[in-house]
Amino acid sequence: MDRESELDAFKQINLSLIASAHGYEIDRKKSTRHSVLMASGGDKIIIAQQGRHYVYCSVFDPSSAGTAIDFVQRVVEPGCSLGRVRQLLRPYLGGGQLANFQQQQQGRYQSDISASEPDLLGVAARLSRFETIETPHPYLCEARGIPFELLVSPRLDGRIRHCPRRGSIVFPHWGTAAAFESLAEAPTGYEIKGRGVNLFSKGGRKGLWASAGSPGDRVLAVAESGLDAVSYLAARGEEGTRVCSISGQMNPQQPALIQAAMEQLGHGAQVVPAFDNDAAGDVLTVKLEELVTGLARPDLQFRDDRPPTRGADWNQVVVEDAIKCGRINGSGMHFGR
Repeated sequence: MDRESELDAFKQINLSLIASAHGYEIDRKKSTRHSVLMASGGDKIIIAQQGRHYVYCSVFDPSSAGTAIDFVQRVVEPGCSLGRVRQLLRPYLGGGQLANFQQQQQGRYQSDISASEPDLLGVAARLSRFETIETPHPYLCEARGIPFELLVSPRLDGRIRHCPRRGSIVFPHWGTAAAFESLAEAPTGYEIKGRGVNLFSKGGRKGLWASAGSPGDRVLAVAESGLDAVSYLAARGEEGTRVCSISGQMNPQQPALIQAAMEQLGHGAQVVPAFDNDAAGDVLTVKLEELVTGLARPDLQFRDDRPPTRGADWNQVVVEDAIKCGRINGSGMHFGR
């Protein structure tokens, strides 16, 4: 093997195995089949596969990223020469030494990592910094009227995260409708909501944000944002209802994802547009009805259930109800998107 071929072979080594051999352990709750989160001491890294190469990036140090070669020079032995890299990585190229490594690290590394799109590595790394919601959140519960018991219910368990430093809320998007049943797929991006904040993750692509599903669900409600989807659950009740968000207008990939989600519904279920009651919501409602018709499932019912007041969204409905009931203080409230 010539020197250039050897360097390319190094990049094809499973980085999860190398990291495990140097003290990194998998956080299985935050890992998927597309990306693996591993931690060692105060360091956390995300590992993924792009094409034939395995790559990593540090959660806390954006400059620490790249292939197995970069991992050796920046993490294993910072600043070491390329010659030293060859010495350290050659045992992983095959033969008895590789077999020994695999045997020793069995259960400590992820042997099968499915290839992901190039932007998903950074998305997964940033998303791993956010935390699940375990106490009443000021923005969601106090400013937006979402009951805390709904946020920690099985329907939303693990589906919403927050940034403790900035106070913003994050709704992860997945590129498959299977996200209703499992979070095993790699996130494609995430919505960011907060006071005066309405963004989508840098480098990400919209898929679907989804609540959990259950076999007895009879309603699928599609909303423009994760906040509106959760608000729909708060207003209408979560029993038998799964919700999802498209984060604005539909992109070319989302119609197929929505139809796949519809196909999961049982006989006689309803598909509901939970969009804003405005011109943009009108367009999305027509589009959603077309997607229902395109499935050729006459048992599926289409029922428009947007807010009754023109110009309103479902979070405004929830906030107004929470103010009337005295659950939140309405002073200084605004409904900026």
